[in-house]
Amino acid sequence: MNWPVSRQTAQAWLFAGFLLLVLAPGRASAEVCLTIDEARDTFSPRDRTAALLLLARQFELAGERVVPPDCPTLYRVSHVQFGTTIAIMISGPKGQRDRTAIGMDDVPAVYSQMVRSLLRGQPMDAQGIVDRTNVSTTQAAAPGRVHSDSVVYARLGYGGVFGDRVYDGPSVGVIGYRKELDAFGIDVSFLNFQYKSSDRSYGSSPEGSSGMTGSWVKLAFLHFNAPLADRSPYIGAGLSWSTAHLDNRGTSSDGSGLQGELTAGYELGRASTIRVFIQADASLPFYKLRAVTYSYSSSPPFVYSTSTEHRYAPSLTLSMGLGWQRGGGR
Repeated sequence: MNWPVSRQTAQAWLFAGFLLLVLAPGRASAEVCLTIDEARDTFSPRDRTAALLLLARQFELAGERVVPPDCPTLYRVSHVQFGTTIAIMISGPKGQRDRTAIGMDDVPAVYSQMVRSLLRGQPMDAQGIVDRTNVSTTQAAAPGRVHSDSVVYARLGYGGVFGDRVYDGPSVGVIGYRKELDAFGIDVSFLNFQYKSSDRSYGSSPEGSSGMTGSWVKLAFLHFNAPLADRSPYIGAGLSWSTAHLDNRGTSSDGSGLQGELTAGYELGRASTIRVFIQADASLPFYKLRAVTYSYSSSPPFVYSTSTEHRYAPSLTLSMGLGWQRGGGR
């Protein structure tokens, strides 16, 4: 059976087909060929063969088809090696690029950057040429690249809590961790406690005092005033989750919650794997302790009464810390 088709319908179908041909996605990959510029190259024959294979792989990853030499789109590559430094140059129809590699293991990453730059028609420092897959050793070690240190530490010192009186005693930080950049750092520490040894005597009227205060976990941000020096003063601020229990005569004070932390210190050995620092910390609670006072009767029927109030109890600590860098260096 023949279906009648109008002239306008046929023209519409022809036009749609033309658009499909013109706008069809994808394109045939271009053909490129590669060769060694023997007049400039200092690689051995074996290394030249490996270099061409690695370079061909980068062109293929970029969507080009690599064919034997003597094609119209020919790229020449040369390598000049001096010690561990390898100067690479690629030239072809789309221009010339050169870059330095440090050691043979660095060559594939440099090839990747050079091929992208040539095929995209962009300079080597253009956005998208370098990504996390092809950073070269030279770029990773550049002076402008920020390095970081991972430091584990412990500290010991002395401090005081200011409540109804000063509860002073030794202070200990069991474990801490610092991630230090040149100018800034993040400090996370656990189990930072201060103890006031008990000198209490019990009877109808208790005398003496004892106490414990500290933080379960503390997070602080640090700023080093001399970022590139081997030793530097620093300041910091942060938050911690703290707890406190203080006893003085017949009064018992308890509380826990969030508190602010202010830090000032001086760190030595920033260029080594062993760190020593002296640090002062001021802890400013965002809560008050609940203080309960017990009053006892010294005669029968020996009853007691209580009264309750709330007290603010900041603390101040001076300590020395010893740290060691994880991994043994930058």
